[in-house]
Amino acid sequence: MLFETFRKFREERPDDPAFLVSLGDRSLPITWKKFTNDIAAVVWVIGKHAPGSTIALLGENSYEWVVAHAACLFAGATAVSVDANLGADDIVKRLVKVSAVALLHSSLYSDKAHDVAERIPGLATGGFGTRRTDFYLAAAIKGLQLFGKTVWDGPAPDVDRTSSIVFTSGTTSEPRGVELPIRAIETFVRSTSKALPMGRGDSSMMLLPLHHIFGLSATYTMLANGVAVGVCPDFRRVYDAIIRFRADFVFIVPALADILAAKIERNGKSAEEALGQPIRWILTGGAPLSRRVYERLVALGIPTLSGYGLTETAACYSMGRMAAGPRPCSAGQVADLEEVETKVSESGELLVRGPCVMRGYYKAPEATARVIDSEGWFHTGDAGRIDPDGTVWIDGRLSRTIVLSSGKKIAPEELEGRLQSLPGVVEALVSGEGDTRDVRAEIYASIPEERVRASVAALNRTLPVYQRIKTVVVRTEPFPRTSSGKIKLS
Repeated sequence: MLFETFRKFREERPDDPAFLVSLGDRSLPITWKKFTNDIAAVVWVIGKHAPGSTIALLGENSYEWVVAHAACLFAGATAVSVDANLGADDIVKRLVKVSAVALLHSSLYSDKAHDVAERIPGLATGGFGTRRTDFYLAAAIKGLQLFGKTVWDGPAPDVDRTSSIVFTSGTTSEPRGVELPIRAIETFVRSTSKALPMGRGDSSMMLLPLHHIFGLSATYTMLANGVAVGVCPDFRRVYDAIIRFRADFVFIVPALADILAAKIERNGKSAEEALGQPIRWILTGGAPLSRRVYERLVALGIPTLSGYGLTETAACYSMGRMAAGPRPCSAGQVADLEEVETKVSESGELLVRGPCVMRGYYKAPEATARVIDSEGWFHTGDAGRIDPDGTVWIDGRLSRTIVLSSGKKIAPEELEGRLQSLPGVVEALVSGEGDTRDVRAEIYASIPEERVRASVAALNRTLPVYQRIKTVVVRTEPFPRTSSGKIKLS
């Protein structure tokens, strides 16, 4: 579906913008003709120098990153998305694990790429926009001219083979390489396209890291719907980018949504007043959206929805639908596709089965068997429930459930939500402490410590005795987070 859609846009709307990039204070389009030509050139290079190989991508969000990834999908290679925030040691581990033969990178990470290459014998490297890369692309263009045909003149790629490897965030365990076929990403595209209004003439942005599955799947969704995608490599400038690219809607993580709300509040009473046009909708994912941030966005006139999925399901499980109306702090509705099945197990775990599910963890059959049962159901590890109308509610990770010495169970996410609704509390992390597993809360706030403790004491008076927070630790700095916005758990 992706290949055919790209080929269709190349033929029927070659001059439409596929991407928007910044040049000074202007926004310039990159057409579908150029985008698909660039993909074809990179496919030619892969076919000549590294057919069927595993190629790693390292860099900030960029047009070149998407071209390289799409070329891997359509050339029969496997793209490995690398978190640019990782140190060289961690990158080396990942690339060795998946037997990568090449590392393509942006100029911003040239030194890191060079460091990685020195530690992996035979690893080829290429920088976006460098002389060496330009040489290969120039040769590709000549080769295509002589041959007279490009990838767009051939058959569609095999959508069931492993075309992408995306590593899990590793917040609670060792990161694993998730093998995803094109079909898994296409499932997200189809599900999201049914849930959310978008199409030709709309503009949006890449506001999610492309090495994360939500960002990757969301970008392909926008492209498949003919949306002009603005390139925003610096997420700290989200407000300026939305104005520059005149974004109609955005896919975003909750932490960035909170930052965006604060920027809007400084410049107007609503998004329309501050930005000069309304934001039709925001979809948050990658981490839970707190009620505080939800209410903040809605107060600014921004319809706010949430989605839920894991790396292992190509970010597909459930998603808010504009037509369904608001479901504050839910994970939206289950995927509206016949081929995607969802249910809750007897133990209260959310399960999913269908083409969105990974092929497996790379070279880890035992780990794969622990999460995909004999009937093909993927076990998410998340506790939750599904209402009769398909609305999904996440109660938290089963692995984080606090089991008290009394045998009672506590979902830490529930208490974290209550804490984050307190005035001045920005972030909270709840865990069990010691042999008794007494409840412990670590809190980062914008108010003095004594006020935090007073608020927690007041909250405790409203809680059942077994849920009360016994230990409070007040942080002076925000929690470290993954690139998808999740708090890193020790």
